[in-house]
Amino acid sequence: MVPLLAAIGIGGVAYVAITSFKKRWDELQAEERARTKDPQSAGELEQDPETGRYRPKK
Repeated sequence: MVPLLAAIGIGGVAYVAITSFKKRWDELQAEERARTKDPQSAGELEQDPETGRYRPKK
């Protein structure tokens, strides 16, 4: 009886963990889609001749 209860408890914890992970993953994907729709975040980069660093094109 004890192993059965332990298996049920572990299964319940695993189920809750997987569902919360999927929910958070969906939230992160929605944020990423919103960021890529932003025109400033999807711009092209150009190299600064003085410093060599990349920055968004003006």
